[in-house]
Amino acid sequence: MQSPVDEITSVVKGLIEAPTADAQRAVLTRYFSPDASFDHPLCAVASTSGSRDAGVLPVYQWLRMMFTPTIKVTSVALDSEHNRLYIDAAQTLQANLPPLSWVYAPTCRLVVLLDLHRGGDGLFYVHRQQDFYEPQVMPGQLVPGGWTIINLIKLCSGFGCAIMAMMVMFLIGYWKPTAGKSPVGKAINGKKAT
Repeated sequence: MQSPVDEITSVVKGLIEAPTADAQRAVLTRYFSPDASFDHPLCAVASTSGSRDAGVLPVYQWLRMMFTPTIKVTSVALDSEHNRLYIDAAQTLQANLPPLSWVYAPTCRLVVLLDLHRGGDGLFYVHRQQDFYEPQVMPGQLVPGGWTIINLIKLCSGFGCAIMAMMVMFLIGYWKPTAGKSPVGKAINGKKAT
């Protein structure tokens, strides 16, 4: 890629919404380094010589075989100092297997981190891809009702943390904030916060 921010949406769509296996392979070969790695909550491919073709490509092929996915990239940001590209996207997974294909097509929000490196030709190539999903999304949205159950578990866990913290603070006095020392009243940039 010459301009990763401008080109990444078409790269993502070319991988996820590929009309043919050949088109998908062409996109991966053009934009990923031969030793690319892939890290996803459900699978991973380590960086080795040829890992792009022997590991990352089969992952994308499997996704395309199992689903007719669509993806919408909502935002892209480049950290030029570290050659990292951040992508916020929403992916809809329409299963290719009946009866799921008739009833359920979850949309999963994900954040993708791409580590880029510059090749000898001066272009940027994806060296590492990391996909981040909220726990309630994977597998929560792949199973009808799973999102609700996982969210309920997370809320109960958060409530449990609050109870335990209060017990430790008030019974033992450990990590207890000093009364009246709220950071809200401190000066911010030389001005008193209101």
